[in-house]
This record gives sequence, C-alpha cells and structure tokens, in this order.
Amino acid sequence: MKKWLLASLVILMGLCTVAQPDYQSAANHFRDFYNKHMPDSIFKMFSPKVQQMLPVEKTRLMVQQLHTQFGELNGIDPISKEEHLASYKASFTKATFTMNLVMDSLGKLDGLRFVPYQEAGAGLPKEKSNFNLTTTDATIYGTLTKPENNSKIPVILIIAGSGPTDRNGNSPLGVNANVYKMLADSLMHHGFACLRYDKRGIGESINAQKRAILFEDMIRDAEGFIRLLKADQHFSKVIVLGHSEGSLIGMVAAEQAKADAYISFAGAGERIDKIMVRQFSEQSKELGVKAAILLDSLRKGFDINSGDSILQNIFTPAVQPYMTSWLKYNPQEEIKKLTIPLLIVQGTTDIQVRVEDAKELKAVKPSATLRIIENMNHIGKKAPADRQQNIATYAMPDLPLIPELVSSVDTFVNAVNKR
Repeated sequence: MKKWLLASLVILMGLCTVAQPDYQSAANHFRDFYNKHMPDSIFKMFSPKVQQMLPVEKTRLMVQQLHTQFGELNGIDPISKEEHLASYKASFTKATFTMNLVMDSLGKLDGLRFVPYQEAGAGLPKEKSNFNLTTTDATIYGTLTKPENNSKIPVILIIAGSGPTDRNGNSPLGVNANVYKMLADSLMHHGFACLRYDKRGIGESINAQKRAILFEDMIRDAEGFIRLLKADQHFSKVIVLGHSEGSLIGMVAAEQAKADAYISFAGAGERIDKIMVRQFSEQSKELGVKAAILLDSLRKGFDINSGDSILQNIFTPAVQPYMTSWLKYNPQEEIKKLTIPLLIVQGTTDIQVRVEDAKELKAVKPSATLRIIENMNHIGKKAPADRQQNIATYAMPDLPLIPELVSSVDTFVNAVNKR
C-alpha cells in the first residue's frame, strides 16, 4: 500500500513551469487543508490538468491514506526555490519527505511530488558561509576552503550546474553526490583554495530570488565572486571551474571579470536549443521539429505558446525570459573569446553531456588542453555506461571522485600558477 501511495503522488511535473507565484503561501495552505482533513480544498488548489489526472475522489483517498500512514503534517521548511520549482522539507508525524511544488501562471498547483527526504550532504557538517557576495539586490552565500598557510596560493571558483544544485553539488531532486565538496577538499590537500556558493534561489541564497532570474544574473554573480577573489591578497591566481550549465556561465564570467584561467567540467559544446532539440528528437521526430520551431521563436525574442502537452510543461511563460537570455550564448563562441589558459575535462560515461561536446569546444579553441577521462560520469565519479547503474552514483555521497579528475585539475592549476 505504501508503495502504491507514493507512486500515486507523483503528479506530472514539467522541468520548467511558473513565474513568480507565492510558493510559501501555497505550501502553507496545503499543510493547513491537509491537517484539517479538507481534501476538497486541496483539490481546488490544483490546475485543471492536475484535477483531470487526480479527480476529487482520488484526492480524498490520497489525503486519507497520507493521514493513516504518516500522520499530521507538522512542519514545512524551505529547501530551495527557482522560478519554476520550490522544494520543502515536509515533516509528518511518522516520516519526512521532500515536497516539490510547481505552479502555473494563475497560481495553481501544476505539479506536486513527494519523495523520501534526504539531507543534502548527509553525514557532513553544515557548511559555514565565510565568503559572501553582496549585490544590489541579493546576498549570495559561499564557502571558502584553503590550506592553513600564509603563502599566496591559487584559488578555484566552482560554479554549479543546472537545477537546484547547492554549493556541495547536491539537489533536493535526488542528487546527493557531494561532488563540489569533495573536489574542494581534495584540491585543498593539493595546496589550493576553493570557493563554492549557493546560486540565487538555492540553499542559503534562497531569499535572493525576489524577481524572475535571467541567465545574465548567474553570470554577474560569478563575475562578482571573481572580482572579490582577485582583490584578495591571499591568492596568486583566480581560476574558474564551471560544471555542466556552470561551464557556459563560467566562460562568460571568466572573460568579463578577467580570471587567470578557466576549466570546463562536463560543459556543453552546443547552444542550449540544439541540445534540447536533439533530446526531444530522441523521444520522437515530430516532437523535435516542434521544439525547434518554438526555440527559434524564443531566440528571436518572441513569446511562444505550445499546444503540445509535453512542450507546454517546458516552455511556460514563466521560464521563457530565462530561456531567451540563455539562448543568447553559444559556448563555442564564448570559449573563443578567452585568451587565458584553458582546460576541458569530460568523462566517457557521462549520460548528460557527450564526449563530442568536449571535442567541439577543443576544435574551436585549439590552444585548450583536452582531458577525456575513461569511465567518469557527469558528477566526476567512476561509473559504467549502463544508465541505471550510472544514475545510482548520484545518490552515493561517500563514493569518491575519480582520481584522474583531481589530478587533471591539479596539473593544470600548478602550470597556471607558474606562469
């Protein structure tokens, strides 16, 4: 019964939905209606799409079974928030879950999902914010780790990938890998400092999202940290390391803020629209064609409206400003602008970014060092090509990073520091 219940709670959730609804109020209303045994009121919170998928009779059954199995909903604590998704720690009497909410442009629940709660970086002490960036509209919180010595050393700024990924490389969406935490600790033992931070709307920086976030906001935050590090007399060189989506953010920021070197870790080699079209085409040729048309319109600055149920969940009005700003940047064009030492690192068993992406970046920037690491996946860990086994490593916080990743960064940074 418990297995059936959890499965029934996985309501369709698009990756990109909703503008700036009041997530906290929605979470509080859900808690109050739930505790007062008012399933019909919860049903009224749903969007028409969800109401069709979960009629009022099923909503009543769901709420009744939740009460029977897990008791009262005692607390809802924010974990992370983006313009399309908010996550909360939902503490029931008998169990704790991560509650993920998606809301449509009218403030209705367009997605509701409960998954077993796992503390980000489980087993690790809470990270202390000791190197923060204050901007005109936000404070971005970061952690600086460095060896205990008084000599000037290189510092590496780690920029996280997409989604609600925190400074440690973990996410309430099921990623608990500690990749950035492990990388920073390993590099500290090699004599380097590392700064990693919670992006806007994520982790301790959750209150930094007071308006719709654009891709340029992510770039400006990275630039701000680069400038702070360059002004700090403790550091000899400032190296930017961007992971996944952070690779493109890091490229632009490194050029604009004049970093001393740049590392792309599992970074895409194509513009995001081409990647998305390819991914949709793998599902169906027709879906790929539709996505291409919509993305082309977005890139030209037009608002779009998709009649396809799958694409509608991706290209909602709320996420379109971020997508439009993201589409302005082509990694192949941005990496060519860099005149500093470059390292491109890619794993052969990465199921999210292809080895071809790394080769495409190398092709347009021949001076870059390319390091292809056998059996390394997207999060820097040893993994087979089998998708299920590969993804399983995303929830293994104690699985170490593949040694070749750390040694590649170590060799590169040492060479940069001698220049």
